[in-house]
Amino acid sequence: MKITSIQARAVDMGFQAQKLQTTRVASPMSRFPQFGEKRSSWMWPTKKVFVRIESDDGQVGWSATNGGEIVAMIIEQHLSRLLDGVEVTDISEVWDQMFFSLLPCDRSGFPMMAIAGIDIALWDLKARTEGKSLVDLLGGAKTPDLAVYCTTPQPEAHGGAEWWGIKAAMPFEPSAGDQGLAENVKYIAQFRDVAGKGRVMLDSFMAWDAEYTLRFAEAARDLDVYWIEDPLPPYDLDGLRRIRAEAGSDIRLALGNFCFTRWDCAELMREDLCDLLQPDVAWAGGITEVLRILDMAAEKSVPVILHNTCEQPWALALAAARQTDAVVEFVDRGETSPLYELTGPRARIAGGRVAVPTAGNRPPEHISALFDGESARPSQSRS
Repeated sequence: MKITSIQARAVDMGFQAQKLQTTRVASPMSRFPQFGEKRSSWMWPTKKVFVRIESDDGQVGWSATNGGEIVAMIIEQHLSRLLDGVEVTDISEVWDQMFFSLLPCDRSGFPMMAIAGIDIALWDLKARTEGKSLVDLLGGAKTPDLAVYCTTPQPEAHGGAEWWGIKAAMPFEPSAGDQGLAENVKYIAQFRDVAGKGRVMLDSFMAWDAEYTLRFAEAARDLDVYWIEDPLPPYDLDGLRRIRAEAGSDIRLALGNFCFTRWDCAELMREDLCDLLQPDVAWAGGITEVLRILDMAAEKSVPVILHNTCEQPWALALAAARQTDAVVEFVDRGETSPLYELTGPRARIAGGRVAVPTAGNRPPEHISALFDGESARPSQSRS
């Protein structure tokens, strides 16, 4: 399998228009009043990046990741020239080459999204070349469907569903004071009312600190919150240590959404700071790196729930082939959203379970048309 073309296009798929972006949701920027009311006021480049890789036998592999024009530029202006004409016999070796070439720049965020975009497309290409589905290439599905939890801004719309659990994105950060804390407790109570005795989780998107997390947990003790996700910025290991020391097992921490490599995850597990990991395959270096993360987590007996799984068919394939009794995430973006169908049909969810996809990645026709007639490495990515 020799690579003859690597292309990337950044495309606006309506991410900033979804309710989670246009309503008040706590974030690292909430402490600044001009950015507190909605994430879309400050969010990083949110165009989706579609990646197309063609081999010398005419097969094409596809993927999608995040990071807009920045990630598209890294792929087309840097990573593509490393791999142009390369015979791919070992995708993990290609991954290492991409990673080490970017070390002088960074080893997180946008560079890892770029690596993930190429890596996922290479796995898709390999599956097509071998005439297999990705899930079969990864070892075969342990089950035809997977348990799903739902992240939603509208819990009342999901009360009758048989979700594994429902998760809230918290609206307020510490700068909102006691009133904000009371509003957060009131908000999660709505989820508890809907869920009954089911699991209720929350995501505070790196907006809190250790003191606030401990205060919230005490105030919401009667609501039986199953986990608190990403309460602190990832650099605040001292804060995580404090939560663990003072709360022990009373607070279950879900971390790893902003872990971009196996080393980030290893640091959390080494100190027993997380109860479960939630890496995103399209952010954390792609399939190759997440396979390594899954192996590490299994050795430590740390559960893994892949972030934003139902919009990523490759993530569903990973969960089905490499995890036992896997749980995955569905993000509620409303009745319709192009984000549900980035590289294939919308995931089929029924009875709180999602079917494991067996088809290869394929973006909508209007997206694939952006690549028609283009050279392998155009000088400027299209938006």
